[in-house]
Amino acid sequence: MRLLFMSPLAKTLHETTIGLDLVEQLRGSGVVAHFVIDEDNEDQLKAAGHPYTVIRPAMGGRVREEVGRVVREYRPDAVVLSDYMAHWLTHLVSYDTDPWYVQDFGVPVIPLDLHDLTNTTRELEVLGRTTIVDGNILDMPAHLHPVPVGRPEAHPDGPGLPYRVTTSVHPLSDTERAEVRRSLGLGQAERLLMFPTLPWQKTMQTRAGPRTQELAVRVPRLIGHCLRQLPDDTHFLVVGPYLGGLDLPPERLHVESSYTAQRYHDLIGASDGVMSSFLPSYALERAVLADVPGLFLINTHDFGEATSGGKRPGAPEGLSSTVRSWLADFPGPVPPFHMWPLQWNKILGPLMADNPFAGTAVRSELFDERAVVDGLTGVLHDPLVRGRLAEERAAYRDTIDRLPDTTEVFAEAARRVGLPF
Repeated sequence: MRLLFMSPLAKTLHETTIGLDLVEQLRGSGVVAHFVIDEDNEDQLKAAGHPYTVIRPAMGGRVREEVGRVVREYRPDAVVLSDYMAHWLTHLVSYDTDPWYVQDFGVPVIPLDLHDLTNTTRELEVLGRTTIVDGNILDMPAHLHPVPVGRPEAHPDGPGLPYRVTTSVHPLSDTERAEVRRSLGLGQAERLLMFPTLPWQKTMQTRAGPRTQELAVRVPRLIGHCLRQLPDDTHFLVVGPYLGGLDLPPERLHVESSYTAQRYHDLIGASDGVMSSFLPSYALERAVLADVPGLFLINTHDFGEATSGGKRPGAPEGLSSTVRSWLADFPGPVPPFHMWPLQWNKILGPLMADNPFAGTAVRSELFDERAVVDGLTGVLHDPLVRGRLAEERAAYRDTIDRLPDTTEVFAEAARRVGLPF
């Protein structure tokens, strides 16, 4: 079977890697693949050895002509969207074109759905505006749900098909871990906290709607304040762009702004903990498989406009003086958010509800300074916390092991769209 993977999202490994991982698991079933990617992922495709075509936002609507050429020459049996939402959003925002030209080629379309979109309102924020994710997915008979972070149980009679996202990520051996840490100038005694960032988060510090931009600029100051309270043997590994406002101690700061997928996985495996400020987090997903504890930051509070006395409607009791000062200086209301500096609450909130993945990491409210500092200290240092999280990760991996073989899952997806497999 010949598959054409659409992965147009720029400046991130996540979606393309998930597509590559799926192809790798299907390799023994005679599946071959061609990828349509942004140029940022070209090195990843070269390393994987699959044929690919690069598209660029400058193409605009001409992207459909280029993809059409690939379809005519490659003649795929199916088009796979290596994340439905990313396909829709990238074409809408970056290419300013209707993403559903892929349905005009006369071949079935199978989406990877990272957000369980059939069971949410599909409401999110795009460039400061509230919008609804295109409902085309509701008419697609088969949705592949990668686990993690998707729920491992399918909804009865629904289109979702959970499958193991990868079989290639495992804990590093002691020797491998020591080698990666030596590349950072670290031994075994120091604690290493990985903090993944994404280019669009840095871009939004200068280019976004007013409230989103304020969050992009100001939240790193609060995160940096919490990180600087961790024990002096804590080193900070920022994987991605270093964000203005973090102000981390330079003698304990390591920044890797560019990396291969293998290097990214190695850095996770060599860390003592992973902290993410957005969901779903590729780093936290892979940390579960690499057996590394994690923590994610969210804000579920809806802080209203500051009153003349400086109080914020919706603010809980017990906020620290630093957080109160931060809130007093913030212009306008502070919204809840799951994907800082974006909100995406009505998609990611339901995705994480009753999802066993959430139990594999510590959940901390960003504006609860004590909870953030104590949570990170526990993840990095406390044997009881680390032991409990290790048990949660092991149980979750056992759940993944009980999923059907990925080849069987894909065969069912193919059957639903009318393809023999």
